[in-house]
Amino acid sequence: MIGKHIFAIVMAFALVFQTYSQQLLPQANQTLPSPDWSEKVDLGLYSVAWSPNGELLAVGGRGTVRIYRSPNFSIEKTLDTGQEEIWALAWSPDGTLLGCAGKDGTVQFWRDGVLQKKLFQGGWILDIGWNPDGKSLMAVDYSGLAKEWDVQGYLRASIQLDGDGLGVDWSPKGRLFAVTTGQDGSRLLVFDAQSGVLRWRRQDVLAGYVAPFGYGLDEVNGVRYSPTGKWIATAHQDGRILVRSAATGDAVFAAQLHPSGVGGARRVAWSPKGDWLVSCGEDGQVNCVDYPTGKRRIVLLTTGKPVWSVGWSPDNKWIAAVGDEGRAWIWSTNVITPFSEVKESAKNEKNTHPAHAKPDSSPKHRNRRKFSPLDRYHHHQKPESLKNP
Repeated sequence: MIGKHIFAIVMAFALVFQTYSQQLLPQANQTLPSPDWSEKVDLGLYSVAWSPNGELLAVGGRGTVRIYRSPNFSIEKTLDTGQEEIWALAWSPDGTLLGCAGKDGTVQFWRDGVLQKKLFQGGWILDIGWNPDGKSLMAVDYSGLAKEWDVQGYLRASIQLDGDGLGVDWSPKGRLFAVTTGQDGSRLLVFDAQSGVLRWRRQDVLAGYVAPFGYGLDEVNGVRYSPTGKWIATAHQDGRILVRSAATGDAVFAAQLHPSGVGGARRVAWSPKGDWLVSCGEDGQVNCVDYPTGKRRIVLLTTGKPVWSVGWSPDNKWIAAVGDEGRAWIWSTNVITPFSEVKESAKNEKNTHPAHAKPDSSPKHRNRRKFSPLDRYHHHQKPESLKNP
């Protein structure tokens, strides 16, 4: 049975590359940069989170969170959470609390290596995000619920989504939060944080895209606000990274960084300056693309198993990724510097010749199925969903 499962995935990858490889954004003329640090630390790794000052990196695996200190990435602490698989990590804005969540359906708050709170959400939690005021945390789960928990452990709000809750992030000022879904929803939704009212939602399924068996229409696996809060980036199962206006939901940018379908994009993160995006995918790649031109693509990693999570450090020094093989990779952002210098040089040249400068382009259901895209890698029974309170 396992052999047939692996054979089906391999065949699906072959078909995906045959059909969609010509659409991938060309990479820069480069050799793959060696990571500055890499280590296999678990049977599987699923999440990463940088502390606000960029000094600590939390890595989530099978029931254990490991915390490393830069720049040598020596192990600082090991947290035994007992959460089976830890798919979500996030530091509080002041860096004193680490939130972690995962397959067992719990949210945990840790301070200085000591468990402070353990909250039961119910469904398999796939992402969490702190309110910028540091007083609450939002968690989205496999049962299609988004729940806001305060640091005292009380449930503030619960919202039923239109599909599996796959990603969540807050606007920098905390006035809005964005959620992404799978199944027949497969949307980006933006809510008002005070009232819980839906501001807008968008579904973007490419014409001709046929989801592989067991997937939703086109899962939106990850979401991140830009540092300014003006843009929202999303990672899609069809392999694209999209950017939309946070105010209107209008699409302003798209880059095909991963193959479509079973090799699709999983997570996305912004550089602190908002001039680069980094993504990871089930194709085993980590890619960087410059924003907003999208003309430069840098491939940091190509490996044989899915890369589940990626993060850009707030101090702009490091990029970290983790994946299914249980390995963590860290690159210095110096690998981006030559491309950034070319980008800045071109910008300066354009400014010195205004007469020749071109104006910037103007960016202008079926029934729910109880099937998770993660099931093809983890043959476990779905956690029992919580009823909507």
